[in-house]
Amino acid sequence: MPFLECVTVAYNKDNNPDKLNLGVGAYRTEEGKPLVLKVVRRVEQMLVNDNSRVKEYLPIVGLADFNKLSAKLIFGADSPTIQENRVTIVQCLSGTGSLRVGAEFLARHYHQVRICHG
Repeated sequence: MPFLECVTVAYNKDNNPDKLNLGVGAYRTEEGKPLVLKVVRRVEQMLVNDNSRVKEYLPIVGLADFNKLSAKLIFGADSPTIQENRVTIVQCLSGTGSLRVGAEFLARHYHQVRICHG
């Protein structure tokens, strides 16, 4: 069963009236329409108006500073994992894309063919 399907099954089984569906990848209105937060609109406009920005592709593994800071956030800056340079970070497109890269890594290197318990 694909991961997002597992998330959806769990969401549908949950009877909590305050539950949030985090598997859809986007905020939605009560009518199911995409909801773009006001802060996102403001930042979009700031980016559009910033003439110093370029439209260059990132390197294949993503933005180096973002990856480095993400590792420190996840493991802690003083973590032995960080200090011993045992971390590899790859920036991926979207949550689903990232989950796929992670699942493919587990399948290839740990022979893990089932990622989710359904």
